[in-house]
Amino acid sequence: MTHLTLLRLDPRSRDAAADLRNTSHMHQRIMSMYPDALTSGDAARRSLGVLYRIERTPHETTVLVQSTLAADPTVLPDRYATVQQRNLAPLLDWLADGRKIRYRIDGSPTRSLRDGARDTNGRLNRGKPVPLHGKEAIAWWERKARTAGLDLDDVLDIPQEPATGHRDTGPIRHTLTRFEGHATITDHHSLRTAVTNGIGRGLAYGAGLLSIAPHQE
Repeated sequence: MTHLTLLRLDPRSRDAAADLRNTSHMHQRIMSMYPDALTSGDAARRSLGVLYRIERTPHETTVLVQSTLAADPTVLPDRYATVQQRNLAPLLDWLADGRKIRYRIDGSPTRSLRDGARDTNGRLNRGKPVPLHGKEAIAWWERKARTAGLDLDDVLDIPQEPATGHRDTGPIRHTLTRFEGHATITDHHSLRTAVTNGIGRGLAYGAGLLSIAPHQE
């Protein structure tokens, strides 16, 4: 089962403002909506399928949270946000090859800058991730979309505020680009996997949530 929780943040909430300033805090806040027994360890987010995206307009800031277990927003601080929840199963069951959709995703497009160094097994190190912009970022999304079972009809790329913050191991920074437009489903099994698992890097920090909806021409 896949669930969607929409948090409309209260602009007067100091807790919400603090979370928006530090992507690590936002991650922790979101994970707090799930039972403690399931949120310990590095694989917690993956085991619960937790993905999220922050959407800002001149009038409000919302956080879309997707997970395989329904979130419990009652644990959030008082007056943190208003909440709406729904089950995504009907949408995922609707998917079929050839159907038209609208899509939106905040991606963290990168390429690896290899330095020629090798690990102890003699394999080339992955290298430092370098953010991509403009045409290179669009090309990254086109590759990811094909793997996700989509044939893109059009792409609008919109740079977003980067996801920044701090954790015990050091600073966090993910450059984000929003990709949105229309597409045709070419492999609905791959698409379902991409929706539930997320796409690319930074999945714990607001990247990779692929949102889709039927497109009526």
